[in-house]
Amino acid sequence: MNTMITSQAEADIAAVQKGFAAVRDRDIAAFADGFHADATWNHRNPDRLGGVHDGIEAVVAFLLESIELTAGTLAPVPTRYLPDGEGHVAVVTQISGERPDGRTFSDTQILYFTLEDGKVRSVDQYIGDPPAVTAFWA
Repeated sequence: MNTMITSQAEADIAAVQKGFAAVRDRDIAAFADGFHADATWNHRNPDRLGGVHDGIEAVVAFLLESIELTAGTLAPVPTRYLPDGEGHVAVVTQISGERPDGRTFSDTQILYFTLEDGKVRSVDQYIGDPPAVTAFWA
């Protein structure tokens, strides 16, 4: 593999890892700092959080609502990073949480990041079990 591609792939993974660490640590400012101001996040599921969240304010609101609805238990855990060395990283992610009413979920999802200049331009979130995730967020 070309050293330039490897270096770019490593840089892209590092940028994405910072975002996961910020969510884990509930450092919302650090999370937001990893995105372009006009970034988008597409939660591809017909649930209350579904659709395109346009702009960093909307992306942060989406994250904060997810954390609030799970009473702080939301846990996205990356299990595999698949970079292309050209600003894209697909991340196999195990996402889990518990609602205050006792509902739980643990779903394997794909988060597909597009990066530009070391920051996230967009995220496409593909849900593993759409009916279960829809029921969880209902």
